[in-house]
Amino acid sequence: MWESFVSGFSQLIEFFYVATTRLNVPSYGLAIIFFTITVKAVLFPLTAKQMRSMRMIQELQPKIKAIQEKYRDKPEKAQRAMMDLYKETGANPLSGCLPLLVQMPILFALYQALLHFPFSVVEHARFLWVENLAQPDLIGLPVLAVVTTFGQQYITTISTVGKIESNQRMMLYFMPLFIGWLARSFPAGLALYWVTFSFVGIVEQWVIKRHVRVGREQGITNELDRSRR
Repeated sequence: MWESFVSGFSQLIEFFYVATTRLNVPSYGLAIIFFTITVKAVLFPLTAKQMRSMRMIQELQPKIKAIQEKYRDKPEKAQRAMMDLYKETGANPLSGCLPLLVQMPILFALYQALLHFPFSVVEHARFLWVENLAQPDLIGLPVLAVVTTFGQQYITTISTVGKIESNQRMMLYFMPLFIGWLARSFPAGLALYWVTFSFVGIVEQWVIKRHVRVGREQGITNELDRSRR
């Protein structure tokens, strides 16, 4: 089953490569970018759900702290009360993990697909400064992976929480560096996927944040109009 899954990814990359040839810009790099955008579009409902849940949990923090204070010596009752609160409001503290959990098998499958990918035209496996997308890129893409990962984490935190807590700073700086270090040993095609995924995620977060802000401003305007009447 796993081999079929990996083979399916290889076929998808080849499909998007054929699409680039029909656009007269044959490139496996562009094929991976198109593939990534498609994956991001498919995962958008999960991402939107993740942001709504994270924002809701942040708004519930005063009630959560009140529960923890009330049942300071009774952790089981505190846990039960918080679960009731999540159930009542529809918040899911685990929803933030869903996009990552879904993406993990995609990363593993793409890694294996690129290691032995049968490029129909090897010359088209070159992309920008990368000689071959099946081989690691030691500098360029890893640096971009660090920058885009940091950017996505930062804008996601600001959009949902509003500020960066002290206990989040370590992860904010450590995770991008860790991803950059991994990108140096992975096929460049996988690093390109991650960079594209993170960059699209930044744009996605900005659009969602802008949409929420416009919605709130419109709601305030409507409320003022009703009060004047």
